[in-house]
Amino acid sequence: MPAKAVTIIFSPYHVGIRDHRVGNGPNRIRELGVVRALEKLSLEVKFVELDRVDEFEGEIGRSFELLRRISKAVTEAVNNNTFPLTLSGNCMASAGVACGLQMKDLNFIYFDAHDDLDSPDVNENGYLDAMGLSMLRGESWKTLTKTVPGFQPLDYNGRFLYCGLRDQSDVQRQRVIDAGMDSIWGETDRKVDYVAELKSRLEAKSYSPALVHLDLDVLDESYGKVNDYPSPGGLFESELVTCMDLVPKKSTPKSLTICSFDPNAGDGDKIAQIAIRAIMAFFQSLIQSGAISKR
Repeated sequence: MPAKAVTIIFSPYHVGIRDHRVGNGPNRIRELGVVRALEKLSLEVKFVELDRVDEFEGEIGRSFELLRRISKAVTEAVNNNTFPLTLSGNCMASAGVACGLQMKDLNFIYFDAHDDLDSPDVNENGYLDAMGLSMLRGESWKTLTKTVPGFQPLDYNGRFLYCGLRDQSDVQRQRVIDAGMDSIWGETDRKVDYVAELKSRLEAKSYSPALVHLDLDVLDESYGKVNDYPSPGGLFESELVTCMDLVPKKSTPKSLTICSFDPNAGDGDKIAQIAIRAIMAFFQSLIQSGAISKR
């Protein structure tokens, strides 16, 4: 049965602080008209805004409360036969989305320059947002991760495809390989044909049902600072839009997360507009595939 609407889960937080750094990214995407853009596709749009988490102690307490709330919001969206679109500051939001989807056979299609697979044992800067995928596979922050509704440790072996992954240490790169995660690696000494590579991978094996994740720093650094971690060898805008159109044609997406965009780091309006074009391409393709219905 096709989804009858889009539910935007709005989480404008960075480490639990509202509108701070990448937490301001969802605001800019909203201000530049993402709701109107979806409505122009004749989609019904519902909106769920996560309340502040100021009462929780510290970065860790606030961040895990947001994961719990995202999981609950995703489950409710799915139970209401709507498609969850999460606009988040932090990229670890996708761990909450995965818990909320409650699918043991869940696959992942990740557009990201970074792997998000760090555990505390290998992480070098203490950045919690670099650990979302290690939490989700039951490797780190085990006690707190178990408090996220719907959590079950997930195995990424053969179920995970990165596109644009490149800004990594040798240790991080090896962890991805050891986990059995496939990747279309970004390179600096040649231009990777991301569209052709993605099409080839999605045709070679099934990544359905899929959680789709778009960290906007997958864009090439020539677009300026999407956040504090730009890097060369990424996707151009045309490639990203084409890839987002391709994903619903070659897989069965169950959610979309947009994240990790600081509009004050560079040309925020330009990046927000690219994000909206990518979202539009994705949902147009969902409509064409019959996964979501018009009003």
